[in-house]
Amino acid sequence: MLVIVEDGTGRPDANSFVPLEKLVFYRNYYGFPLPATENEQKALLLRAAADMNAMEWKGAKTRDAQAMAWPRRQCRVGMEILSETFVPFEIEWGQLRLAVELYAADNGFGIPEPAFGTEKDGERVTLLRGNPGAMLRPPPYAPSRTQFADYLVLRGLQVVK
Repeated sequence: MLVIVEDGTGRPDANSFVPLEKLVFYRNYYGFPLPATENEQKALLLRAAADMNAMEWKGAKTRDAQAMAWPRRQCRVGMEILSETFVPFEIEWGQLRLAVELYAADNGFGIPEPAFGTEKDGERVTLLRGNPGAMLRPPPYAPSRTQFADYLVLRGLQVVK
């Protein structure tokens, strides 16, 4: 099973918005539970991407032949029209979080909100939440429905089992 990342060009062979390494980082940094084996992690990452492709996003695919839902054209978020060669960070982080949510739903457990991140050297750092009003984007550990909210035609995504 090969993970082929969409690079903003509308690849016809892409099957993910992020590489497996980002999912592993996400697990290690935030402490989210994920499958132990690489093949299970790939399958979960690709499942999240497939679920995302089925969602109703604002705008339209940039190219008819592209495999993934992003990049998009005529996608307006607030007063801004997004670039046709750009996959927003929220889409990437949302795929990672959706993979965590799917794994939790499959295994019947909740997802605690992380209070700390773990650096490569093992140092734990406090995740800052001082003034949420000052943040323009949701943090990478926010639920997928929060990550996707501004980009979906209708807000309020939920994991359905």
